[in-house]
Amino acid sequence: MDGFIYLILLCAGIWFWLNDRRAHEFSLGICRHICEQNQALLLDETVSLKKLKLRRGPNGHMQFERRYQFEYCYDTAQRLTGNVLILGLTPLEINFDGQRTLL
Repeated sequence: MDGFIYLILLCAGIWFWLNDRRAHEFSLGICRHICEQNQALLLDETVSLKKLKLRRGPNGHMQFERRYQFEYCYDTAQRLTGNVLILGLTPLEINFDGQRTLL
């Protein structure tokens, strides 16, 4: 019986890790697209997870809400910070260049 519980915990951990990787890559793609549209450079080609919580989606199911932060610049002298908020794999909000955009 203990082995079964460990197996379930292992499967849940693997599922969470894969889900997190997919959300991370999705957010990175959004940030790349926003930077390209605004002719900015996405620094370090990375996003970092700043906040993670459970929230009900529009369908009533619990989903992970994640806020990712990224850095960008228009020239090499100034680093600016933006962030993107996603629920599951749905973007909800983008903060870029001092403007908050709700999607």
